[in-house]
Amino acid sequence: MRRSIASLLLCALLVACSGVPLRSLPRLMRLSDELLDANPAEFMVALQVDARMVPPPGAAPQLIIKLTPREAGAFEPVDKKLPLQQTVASTATLGLDAPAPGRRWLVHSLPPASQAELQRIQANIRQLKAKGGGSGGGSLSVGVEQDALAANDPALAHTRWETWLQTSRRDGFYEVWSGTPAQLHELAARGGRTLGP
Repeated sequence: MRRSIASLLLCALLVACSGVPLRSLPRLMRLSDELLDANPAEFMVALQVDARMVPPPGAAPQLIIKLTPREAGAFEPVDKKLPLQQTVASTATLGLDAPAPGRRWLVHSLPPASQAELQRIQANIRQLKAKGGGSGGGSLSVGVEQDALAANDPALAHTRWETWLQTSRRDGFYEVWSGTPAQLHELAARGGRTLGP
């Protein structure tokens, strides 16, 4: 099935603005393919933030997956937001370096229900690809909604926020965006809720 690179949320939005390490662009361009082959238990998003930052109660990032047919009705579209679960670390963990003093990691992984849903999505997409992708193919978009985690605290608005991503334990984490909580809120206000502006 053909995929429209322009529709890939991470690349189309992130490349257009600052904060994306150039070394990460090749990995981001491959993210759709990597996600289709990923073990859901190994998919993780790690945020390095100011240690004073406490996400609002119940806030968690969500993995966003959208599969849209090029021709309406060619196949059933997918539009899912899979919730992630959080652990906190102030030391080196999972191959991530220890954060600087006054900072910590918020590491997010897929809980069992989200893992099972991602496996169903992966199986459906593989089946669709095996059948030729339906009439005209389609586009696969992947992103992570994280603005709900950025507590609206003026004292923390301009502290550094780093987003790191892992699709497989073998390949480890790579940084996909850095900026500030204020920039995340600005992005959300513009209607783009992904890894960063």
